[in-house]
Amino acid sequence: MARSALCYRGLPYDHSHDASPSPAPIDHVYRGHHYDAPLRHEPSPVDEALDFVYRGTHYHHHHA
Repeated sequence: MARSALCYRGLPYDHSHDASPSPAPIDHVYRGHHYDAPLRHEPSPVDEALDFVYRGTHYHHHHA
């Protein structure tokens, strides 16, 4: 996946030197929940049979 050019308040900047999150487990707290897991992870497989309802709107996975 190629990184796109970014712009902050009208000023473009290069983030190609930015480090990616490590796959090593890290002890951390997020929104009050304790985790001992890597910050980077692979996305979960999509269950196409699953419908998702958010704030009264139904969503269903579809291929782009």
